[in-house]
Amino acid sequence: MIRPADAAPWAQSPLADDILYQVMPIAWRDSDHDPASPDAPARAAADPYRDGDFRGMNAALPYLSTLGVTGLWSTPIFPSPAYHGYQHAEPDRVNPALGTESQFLDFNRAAHAANLRVFIDLVAYGINRDSALYRDATTNPASPFAGFIAMKDAAAGAPFGYDYRTCTGERVSFAFLDLRNAGARDLVTRWSLKWLDPRGDADRTAAVDGYRLDHVWARYPDSPDGWGYSVNNFWKPWKQALRAAHPDVLTFAEQAKWETFGTDLHPAHDATFAKPFLFAAREAIRTSSAARLHAAVESAIAAILESPASEPPARTLLATLGDHDVDRLASALGATTPRTAPRLKAAAGVLLTQPYPPVIYFGDELGMLGVAAQFGSDANDIPRREPFKWNAVDSFPMTNYLARHADASAHRYSEDRDTRSVEEQLNVKGSLLETYRALIRLRRETPALRRGGYRALESSDPRVWACLRATADQSVLVAVRLSTAATPPGSASPSITLPPGLTIDRELTISDAPLPASSPITAGSSAQIELEPGQTRVFLLSRAPDTH
Repeated sequence: MIRPADAAPWAQSPLADDILYQVMPIAWRDSDHDPASPDAPARAAADPYRDGDFRGMNAALPYLSTLGVTGLWSTPIFPSPAYHGYQHAEPDRVNPALGTESQFLDFNRAAHAANLRVFIDLVAYGINRDSALYRDATTNPASPFAGFIAMKDAAAGAPFGYDYRTCTGERVSFAFLDLRNAGARDLVTRWSLKWLDPRGDADRTAAVDGYRLDHVWARYPDSPDGWGYSVNNFWKPWKQALRAAHPDVLTFAEQAKWETFGTDLHPAHDATFAKPFLFAAREAIRTSSAARLHAAVESAIAAILESPASEPPARTLLATLGDHDVDRLASALGATTPRTAPRLKAAAGVLLTQPYPPVIYFGDELGMLGVAAQFGSDANDIPRREPFKWNAVDSFPMTNYLARHADASAHRYSEDRDTRSVEEQLNVKGSLLETYRALIRLRRETPALRRGGYRALESSDPRVWACLRATADQSVLVAVRLSTAATPPGSASPSITLPPGLTIDRELTISDAPLPASSPITAGSSAQIELEPGQTRVFLLSRAPDTH
């Protein structure tokens, strides 16, 4: 049955109207090698890898506005020996490799002036062992941080945590915080409050709008009392403290258990990620199976409807088809040739018309490629996180951070003039980037796509995903051809059964003109809709006229 807005919890979420865009700063955009900058030679000498930075993020804001997204989520910006920024040190300061705190705040102000929200990633459960806090807590008996570190063997001075080797060969060591300690909990809260009012002057334009939380458990399973790391002991009081200072702050959590929708975290957070949808939708699109895709959407809906009572009650899921921890969407779909490329347009159509707020991973709108490697360090994931392709040919402002690792650089997926760049796609009719721009614009202009209920519709072609999205005031029909094969000449177009009492008014995707009077669609009839491979078409529906 159709679930109208008043029965769809996602419709009331403060994230319902958002379309977020994820970036990894080091891979996003460089500013140091700008030939127009008078200090470029000195800055370039200090940055031989053309690393992305805060000024580069600022310079990229016009692109995000052109794309049409409403907010940006950045992976961690705090000091870390790892290129990706996770396993960071104290998060009350920025990574100097990205720039200064003033430059980050300038970015926030510019993003807000462009009507973009800013969310930053935070690892709240631990601290890098090279940090000043860790050294003081473990070597200074009089340390104010004594007891803050979770110890596996206190007598031996062995912390509870893990380590790994980063792409430059350095050892990254990370220790859990013992959040049973009230002082440790208060410290993490103070760190988090810092970026909601960074100068202590109530200037919200310089502040972030909230956090994406990394690897969140409802209760950490493998330790005494979960080291105090649980929804009730830590996350709910943490969120309440943030809301007391800034009522509009938003937090979304990456659940540690990817096989779930993370709804056990909703009592503390505004959203979790629809991870099962990511994998199921990828497989459905790859195999052109509308039935699998309907099942994936319905599974996500069932999860949110069964979500436990939460504060705030308007919880939601965030829908993604790609992120920094999985193989690139284009590679996962096998969309590597002109014949299979339509799968990427179909994926864009699905992501931007399904019920939940969508998140676009940087470069997916260009069809960038990348599959995890076996380099023996955290460089394994570099192929999934290659520098964003601003240009057809590798050059400023593109970053070249992967040059730190010889194998990752030698085996990079991106190639010059491979058509997967902004330069080669922006304002090019029919390009994947223009498809994303059109669908983003359509979602932003269509309340039923952002806040509407969902109902699967029957199609005569099992490779066509069709659904009804409806609010109390608007109903639209969505049809996406998942198949890469065109309809054979002379064959009938797919037939989609409309709900009783509704008829097609006009198309929203291709044009805004009413259908010709000679082609009426009567209430409850089957609408034949012509679709090219990978194409999405959206139609505004209206009540059928009473013929009695």
